[in-house]
Amino acid sequence: MIAQSPSVRLDAKARILARAREIGFDLVGIADAGPFVDVEAVFKQRRDDGYLERWNYSDTIIETNCRPSTVLANAQSIVCTATSYYADVEPHDPLTPGLRGAISNYSWGVDYHKVVRPMLDELAHFITSEFPGTQCVACVDTGPLVDRAAAVRAGIGWFGKSANLLTREFGSYVFLAELITTLKLEADAPLEANCGRCVDCIAHCPTGAILPNGAIDARRCISDLTQAKGPIPRELRKAIGNRLWGCDSCQTVCPVNERKAAERHREFCPLPHIGTSMDLPSVLLMSKTQFKRWFGPTAMAWRGKAVLQRNAAVALGNSRDKRAIPHLIAALRDRKALVRGHAAWALGELGGHDARRALEDLLATESDPFVRDETQQALNHFEEEPVAPPIAVRRMA
Repeated sequence: MIAQSPSVRLDAKARILARAREIGFDLVGIADAGPFVDVEAVFKQRRDDGYLERWNYSDTIIETNCRPSTVLANAQSIVCTATSYYADVEPHDPLTPGLRGAISNYSWGVDYHKVVRPMLDELAHFITSEFPGTQCVACVDTGPLVDRAAAVRAGIGWFGKSANLLTREFGSYVFLAELITTLKLEADAPLEANCGRCVDCIAHCPTGAILPNGAIDARRCISDLTQAKGPIPRELRKAIGNRLWGCDSCQTVCPVNERKAAERHREFCPLPHIGTSMDLPSVLLMSKTQFKRWFGPTAMAWRGKAVLQRNAAVALGNSRDKRAIPHLIAALRDRKALVRGHAAWALGELGGHDARRALEDLLATESDPFVRDETQQALNHFEEEPVAPPIAVRRMA
């Protein structure tokens, strides 16, 4: 670390903040790179309570995320940034019937990693060029840092009761990214802001995943459910509605989000082939080539094709639209058990003679235990279809 006087640190900070804004970051703040002791304790407690069980957080991972010096020796400061992804477009209603599936706002446009990471690299290059001997480590979402806690420490925003970071300028519609650096910079003060008595996000969470103590039960969070591997718990599928990816319920009801600034980043506006929703049968039956072409440029590609097909099957099961049945029957032939099993569930929800016959045929040939169980449960869910009374034939005299 290079020793610096307070005046030099202030000058360095001013130059870095100015350059960050020139590059395109909407909000920038500086945090001290000391360990996030309280956050680490809460992180481990929520892991131990089972809220994070799908994500396999070990002590080592949590400690790395909460201790910047384990990522970069002699870390002194964290340059925290926020980039607005707000687009003035009406989202698709996640509860409306039909064959279209809602997409979370953050995934309408280009994958933010592909946009924000080059911006962050440019800022890192500026710092290391202007201040020789300085080192930087970039963190964009998947990087080793508790990004929301760092942004709170840097005065960019505050923790909402939904655990989202809330900013005064852009609400929660921001992407966070950070540079851990060995350069000592003057830290910003956290905001004196909170959500007061408002509990709208808690009251409107479709699955009750937002707890009164500020914890999020990721096992029930729809955003997590649509991204996690494996089957979606049967008891939570109805609450997903027509959502294909993510969930914005806690954001759309948040009063802070009523005061959003105008869009600056066109990259995050809806892509023409994505929009705010997609045709669910097309996603359910898409080829690998279609998956790469449609989803490759977006943040939805990282979990792979089968997870999106699984989500499409669940959304079609909630569609209340019988036009979905032939597409779901076709999906029973998918090579992925994950897709076949959720398609079977969806057919059980929609009902009808064709759906029942397809499920009976599947049960006669299917060997995968998960798919067999889903198929049997779907058949058990069927109500007996009423038998039409015989038509009286009038005899001719």
